[in-house]
Amino acid sequence: MTGQEALWLKAFALGLTHSQVLARRSFSVEEAAKIEAVITRREKGEPLQYIMGEADFWGRDFRVGQGVLIPRHDTETLIEAVIRHIPRDEEFTFIDWGTGSGCIAITLLMEYPNASAYMLENSPQAMRYAQFNLERYGLTSRAKLVASAETLPPCKLLISNPPYIPSAEIDGLIKDVRDYEPHTALDGGQDGLDCYREIFTLAERLCCELVVLETGEHSLKALCDNFRVIDEVLDGGNFPRGLTFRRRMIHEDA
Repeated sequence: MTGQEALWLKAFALGLTHSQVLARRSFSVEEAAKIEAVITRREKGEPLQYIMGEADFWGRDFRVGQGVLIPRHDTETLIEAVIRHIPRDEEFTFIDWGTGSGCIAITLLMEYPNASAYMLENSPQAMRYAQFNLERYGLTSRAKLVASAETLPPCKLLISNPPYIPSAEIDGLIKDVRDYEPHTALDGGQDGLDCYREIFTLAERLCCELVVLETGEHSLKALCDNFRVIDEVLDGGNFPRGLTFRRRMIHEDA
């Protein structure tokens, strides 16, 4: 645990600002017990975001807790990819496959005032967080949470940060992730590609024009015959983080 995390936890436990905590020279017995309780949770490996109940994404706070994947700043690159390919004033509908906390869909809805979303999620726990976050930002009229893709209509865009870690690698993840975050949001099957297969099948059925995906160290070429890569998504360290695909036109070469 870093000193910065300890400061955040002290402020959270006592309901104080960081400056107020730094100005304090001592704490009461009751205050010290509150601080010890949250620091102990962190020392056992529980993610800071779960303890505090919030995670930052694209400069906004999202309610999170056990049962939902914690938003990562590197996933913000998916938002940047959409902005590169769809004008901000365009009216369109998109699908956020595996919405989790709803951070991707909600961010796009805030960036695109004329867009609407279908937020696909089969975890009841994650759905509750997504619903809370939708209500927090006043977006319930522009988004629909759905547990099944069966009745989804054609959409311009499908975006997703799907599970993509091969099953055999889950046990090797850091303790914070392995022991606390939902494996259903991490485990991509034997080769890590199970969800991508489902996504491309869905994108083809719904005639999606664009597909924006976070990826691991996978080759998706064999899965996307009807789509071609038009953009490689790089993270803050300039490493590959995802791919943008466009539907192939009729008779377009592979």
